[in-house]
Amino acid sequence: MFLRFAYIGLTLLSIGLTFYLKTQLEAFLQANTAITNEKSLEEYKKIVRLDMYIVLTQIILLVGAFGSCIASIWVQGFKGAFSLFLLGFALSFTKQVGELEEKARTLNCGTTELESQYKNISHVWRKKALPDF
Repeated sequence: MFLRFAYIGLTLLSIGLTFYLKTQLEAFLQANTAITNEKSLEEYKKIVRLDMYIVLTQIILLVGAFGSCIASIWVQGFKGAFSLFLLGFALSFTKQVGELEEKARTLNCGTTELESQYKNISHVWRKKALPDF
């Protein structure tokens, strides 16, 4: 019984974090159609940091949820496999967030200096686990 509640709780927490991140990305993109000054670059850094930390947290949550689900299937038999649908539901929201992330990485910049910093931050966002800017 504990495994089922752990699985459901971890999955729901992951879904909640996805919705929070989605609303934050949407708000950033609505407020910043381009990187025009240092203020918008700082807002970009803030949203990138938030995204990177939430994604790392979600990886941990979803791995824990998947492990709990597998253990539940092991204990309950095949009828526990139906709980995999909730995990699939949680993963389905990541595509929407991915599209918003891509939009945020393709904004225009006002100056070449801002563009250089913006590209560096975007590179870190795509290639590293933790922000180092």
